[in-house]
Amino acid sequence: LVPVMESSIIFYNASASDFFIGEIETNTAQDFVFIDVFNNNFVQEHLVKAEFVFETKNSINRAYNLQLDFLDANGVLLESFTVNSPASPNNEVVATNHSEIFEGGDLFRIKQSRILQFTLVMLPGAPINSSTVGEIDLKSKGIFHLSIGE
Repeated sequence: LVPVMESSIIFYNASASDFFIGEIETNTAQDFVFIDVFNNNFVQEHLVKAEFVFETKNSINRAYNLQLDFLDANGVLLESFTVNSPASPNNEVVATNHSEIFEGGDLFRIKQSRILQFTLVMLPGAPINSSTVGEIDLKSKGIFHLSIGE
């Protein structure tokens, strides 16, 4: 048997003005989620491939980098990658898709993860203020491939 499981991971939506707090441009947003799927003996034994899929939609005239950090229960960094979202000079939605696949030794490190931390960083560009238009939208999912039997 080779079942495949899918699970939503993170959703994030912010308008450009959300990056302008107290009359100051704030270029970073950070959050984390606990990863329970790997804290299971069945998954540890049978997981052979993990794919993380990210979709961003950006209508802000600023590019963004989304850094994903996989941490163990003690907060030690095990794996990291970055998803890029280009600027939208005309405020039309610019959609990007990004996939990261983990197998073998890379998968072993991912299976030790208990926390997924994400950091969204607005890159340098046109200044943001309370009337700047546009928004950034992020959604992601994990696709987990298992092999049961031989």
